[in-house]
Amino acid sequence: RYNFRRPDRISKEQLHALQFLHDRCARNMSTSFSAYLRTTISLTVSSVEQLSYEEFLRSVADPTAFYALGIAPFDELGALEINPGVAFALVDRLLGGAGQSAAVTRPLTEIEQNVVDSIVKLLLEGLAEAWKPVTNLAFSIRARETRPQMLQVAAPAEGVVVVVFHVQVGEAGGKLNLC
Repeated sequence: RYNFRRPDRISKEQLHALQFLHDRCARNMSTSFSAYLRTTISLTVSSVEQLSYEEFLRSVADPTAFYALGIAPFDELGALEINPGVAFALVDRLLGGAGQSAAVTRPLTEIEQNVVDSIVKLLLEGLAEAWKPVTNLAFSIRARETRPQMLQVAAPAEGVVVVVFHVQVGEAGGKLNLC
């Protein structure tokens, strides 16, 4: 069936190519993260989907670690969301803990956000490396927020591609969404 309200803008072949590209990126990032955090980190692609930006925002946690990403040479922004369970586990590991995530429903503090920034920068370097065979992209953090609705990355009806990664940090696991 064809949905006239939300026509697919990206072909299935292109979605499969994005899946393949990010699968390779996930394998490389698992190695980089494991070396950086000195523990075993597993990163796998769960899905690659076409959604509206509004649907994407409804699918992410609130509060969460949410980043607006610059993607040079383009003027458009991307978004990165790290599930709170994963974010708190990463903070715990980087600050000397075992990488455990407590059931916390509060936003990240400014200090915790700065700690997560180091992981995000490593992730952005890995993304740039993965995209090199296709085109030269430079990813950068433009803004960050704990409430996703507070960052204007795209118009609500704008079509986006969301790559969902599953991240396992020790006992803690969760999603990392790249939009």
